[in-house]
Amino acid sequence: MNTELSVLVPCFNEQGNLLELVERTERVFDRRAIAGEIILVNDGSQDHTGREIDQLAATHPRVVAVHHCHNQGIPAAWKSGLARAQGRYVLTIDADLQYQPEAIAQLYREICFSHADLVQGWRSPLERKTDDIRYYMSRGLDYLLKLLFDMPQQHDVKSGFIVYKREVFEEILAHARGYWYFQTFVTVAAKAKGFSIRQLETLFDERRVGRSFMSRVPLGVTAKTLLDLGRALGEFRLREPKEQSLALSAPAPRVPARRDWRSRYQRLYRGLMPVHHWMISTNAPRYLDELRQTQWLSPGELAQLQLRRLQRLVQHAYDHVGWYREQFQAAGVTPRDVRSLDDLRRLPLLSKQELRDNLYFDLLSDNHDKHKIQKITTSGSTGEPLALFVDRLQLDMRWANTWRNMEWTGYRFGDRQVRLWHSSLGLTRKQVAKEYLDAFLLRRKFFPVFSLDDAMLRRYVDYVRRHRPALLDGYAEAFNVIAHYLERERVTGLCAGAIISSAQTLPAVTRALIERQFCCRVFDKYGAREFSGIAHECEQHRGYHVNAESYIVEVLRDGRPAAAGEVGEVVVTDLNNRCVPLIRYRLNDLAVPSDRTCACGRGLPLLERVLGRLQSVVLGSNGRYLPASFFAHFFKEYEYAVARYQVVQEARTRLVVRLIRKPRFSEETEAAIRRALGKALGEAMSIGLEYVDKLPLGRTGKAQICLSLIELPLFSAAAAEAWEEEIRREAAG
Repeated sequence: MNTELSVLVPCFNEQGNLLELVERTERVFDRRAIAGEIILVNDGSQDHTGREIDQLAATHPRVVAVHHCHNQGIPAAWKSGLARAQGRYVLTIDADLQYQPEAIAQLYREICFSHADLVQGWRSPLERKTDDIRYYMSRGLDYLLKLLFDMPQQHDVKSGFIVYKREVFEEILAHARGYWYFQTFVTVAAKAKGFSIRQLETLFDERRVGRSFMSRVPLGVTAKTLLDLGRALGEFRLREPKEQSLALSAPAPRVPARRDWRSRYQRLYRGLMPVHHWMISTNAPRYLDELRQTQWLSPGELAQLQLRRLQRLVQHAYDHVGWYREQFQAAGVTPRDVRSLDDLRRLPLLSKQELRDNLYFDLLSDNHDKHKIQKITTSGSTGEPLALFVDRLQLDMRWANTWRNMEWTGYRFGDRQVRLWHSSLGLTRKQVAKEYLDAFLLRRKFFPVFSLDDAMLRRYVDYVRRHRPALLDGYAEAFNVIAHYLERERVTGLCAGAIISSAQTLPAVTRALIERQFCCRVFDKYGAREFSGIAHECEQHRGYHVNAESYIVEVLRDGRPAAAGEVGEVVVTDLNNRCVPLIRYRLNDLAVPSDRTCACGRGLPLLERVLGRLQSVVLGSNGRYLPASFFAHFFKEYEYAVARYQVVQEARTRLVVRLIRKPRFSEETEAAIRRALGKALGEAMSIGLEYVDKLPLGRTGKAQICLSLIELPLFSAAAAEAWEEEIRREAAG
């Protein structure tokens, strides 16, 4: 039988209390049919507590013994007990029998039915003695906590009689470092992190056996508690707490602090983030520090990190998102069934249309904080934009992943950079002002991607030539345009440190042209507006490292995981966003998975290739699928006559090809293009050629070089085979 409830009991000099505690707790388990266990943690006791715990563990199968060699305090005892706990829920109770074990059933029932993140038993005033100064000091501290941390409706917020969802308890304990008595601030931390809290009144008795660690006039404890109070104010009130920690079991080793101008300037930049960022919190740099360490974990360790975060996400979706609860129940799956990453495949897929249909209905979680979410709108490559909401954690992790990926190119904080982007699209004036202030502090220059005319291109080239930025960033197609301009104008000597290309597929022929004209390597990024950067090339350029701390990326072929080297459909689970969870979300992209490890030493999984959108596949009248890379190779043969092209399938048997011609374009060139495309797509395909001066741009400045406007199956073996044929063709040169 699976353990449902683990009762954690820190014990310090509690000889004489434990047998009664165990027997009363086991009676609760038996009467209420609770599959429970009792974990007794001997926290360096100086009496016979340790011996008594071992005897109880030997005679009571539901008792687990844990020992500390010396006294480490209640939070440390909780951590040791949690490491041995098997339960879905964890309950903390003192060993002195002041909290009544019979109330365990009430707390457990409440958390099961309410789906709250934790339920706290507050101490009833009934029959409590009030002739002890410690009682009034406790009441005074309780009042102070409620006043300082805005918890006026709560009772007895420092009570330690609490039942938690296991993953919630893990997250709260991650904040225990540096406190004398962190147990006082458990509900303070829970509230600051956005966890839902319920309270129940429970009876409280006086200690009958043994002595409290607090003296009659606890001056030392009071002084330490006041120090803790100051720390908690900074962590949970003045500064927004991190919602999650990526490495809960043990802190990653810290990178030795640099003392050059870059490190000092970076600390200043981080301190000013509330001034120059309009949607990123001060936690984002702290996530970046963690990501710099977790990238070096082994694949197995990263998989465990993903599993832990996935289990918490699935539990949250089941408890707080109606759509997922209905879908899981229809599939006969509960959060407890997700025991490995392979179990993710038992969960239903989420399509873009389902997201559109249910976003404002029941895909939005019932416990989100409306002040900490941001609306995201995709560009809508097929003419149908898509909106969703993301929370602060997701935005912070987007920022942290982006910065880590930038560092893979050799970029260092303080280096000059240039971005080709839609810098102010959809932003308010205040947001635009902050965006440009942020760019100023980062030494980042924006160039608009909407107007790639010769005048703008000359300004861009002149700026890059004069300032030699360490990093150029922008759409792949924009760099393709600039590279053709440089080639046409015979511009030489233009060098940059590195280029990050994104937003569109990057055919090998285009990559080679860009690298040749800019005299630097291209680092391609795979992303989507819903997630930002999903995977990114490192310095080895042997594939795309998935940002695995944030995303689980599946590549599916006929519903099964694609083998290494096979083309499959990309399905992404976002481990960050809680307000609109995206679990097994179909991006309508194609990719090739890899089973290799990268020579760079990072444990992050690899995608061998990213092939682009399914909407970038043209279906011929002969039933043949032609991906965007086919047209990249096709028009390479007409480089002498065609500057740029765009292919749009408007109907099942109609294809429009828009061309920007070079002077050598002739009637013979047009006839050759028509013949070759007709042969590839079938005789019934109507092929229209349109000659334009510039290609139409999308809402965000993208120029889709290949776009299908017809309804295609989300994935098919024929489409996959078309891509694999192009891969073999490219490999053969």
